[in-house]
Amino acid sequence: MPKQKNLYRNDRWFEFSQRVKLRDNNKCLICHRSPPDVVLQVHHELYIPNKQPWEYALSDCSTLCKGCHAREHGLIEPNSGWFLISIDDLGDLVGTCERENCGNDIRYEHLTYHPQWGYKKLGSTCIEHLTKKDKNLSGKVLACYRNISSFVHSSHWYKGKTKSDKPYIGAKHSHDLIRIYGNEGNYAFQIAIKEKGRKFHHFKDIVRTPRKALDEVKELSYIALKGLTSDDEEEKEMLRNLYRSIK
Repeated sequence: MPKQKNLYRNDRWFEFSQRVKLRDNNKCLICHRSPPDVVLQVHHELYIPNKQPWEYALSDCSTLCKGCHAREHGLIEPNSGWFLISIDDLGDLVGTCERENCGNDIRYEHLTYHPQWGYKKLGSTCIEHLTKKDKNLSGKVLACYRNISSFVHSSHWYKGKTKSDKPYIGAKHSHDLIRIYGNEGNYAFQIAIKEKGRKFHHFKDIVRTPRKALDEVKELSYIALKGLTSDDEEEKEMLRNLYRSIK
């Protein structure tokens, strides 16, 4: 087996990472910057033993710039997740801001805490930056990806057979159903909606997904289902755009 660092030089990783970046419009999902201002990388939200980096579902990954990627792995000081503990007026500029790469003289000393980084004393400008909640779209996009990834890797999936004895891999979400037919490289999926007031499920057309791995088909089928059934119009539009970008 090749060394871990060499896996990211593999042509299959290059192709997979390009698909992730294309899905995210070649922008960092945290700071929204894009090349040539930053170098983009693909971040795995989870790691599964014995899986190659390119064998994950797209929703397991997100596009981040090199700096935001390093923060996600705790290699450099994060821009979020800090809690303000107390404020102390020193009376003059006799304190020092302890934020990474700052070091400015400060009068108002803000004691902050981060679960992974511990306690730091910061100035007014830095504390406002580090404790400000992210209210932009990136938070919703990342939450959407994590929700999809969670369902793909959940225990909802089971093996079954149709009335005509056709085998499938199925899952139930709320009152609706997903069925995946076929085998590796030649899968197809079908979703069934339980409409209000109706006794039986309404089965949609079978969608063929050639050359896709099982996790990719699980991901695509769940996105299709949620894109039809979500009560949140903004989420529904996001999912439909996502479906079109990775189909």
